[in-house]
Amino acid sequence: MKRLIGIWIFFSLVMAMGCASTTPVAYSPNENCKLVTFKPGLEPEGINGIKWETKLSTLEGMKFHKKDASYGGMEYYVREGDTFKLENGKLAPIQYGFWREKFYIGIVTTQNLADWEALKEAVFKKYGVGAKPFTNKEEYLWMGKKAVMALRYTDFLKEGIFYIKSDSMAKQIH
Repeated sequence: MKRLIGIWIFFSLVMAMGCASTTPVAYSPNENCKLVTFKPGLEPEGINGIKWETKLSTLEGMKFHKKDASYGGMEYYVREGDTFKLENGKLAPIQYGFWREKFYIGIVTTQNLADWEALKEAVFKKYGVGAKPFTNKEEYLWMGKKAVMALRYTDFLKEGIFYIKSDSMAKQIH
């Protein structure tokens, strides 16, 4: 368990240092952090009825959003009407990520602190509070048998991000 948390802390530090401004930020590891799994029966097997590893070609209404060259090419799509309801009542679009034409990750983003707080509240309400690997960073993690989930806020960008991804696909990609 501690090894998994250590890996998550290392990964988060690498991401923060590689994606942040030129001013280095020192994150303080949360020594009391414990691995958090999903509540019984709540581990996602996909998002909005799209199961992990579903082929893109079998889905209707998917509209290309963007391409990311990471991992040999990730393609992101949105589907009209598919949203995530924030606790403030706003609806945030869901981006669906596909790797080699298979569904891998669902992402919801916010662009301000108020919407981040509403996103965090909605996620905590449904899944409970995740593991908090750093004492001075808004980041929460959940680990399951089929899915990995993260929720984080980047103050510098004023951006919140919530994602759920397939653990078996992650192992194929890495």
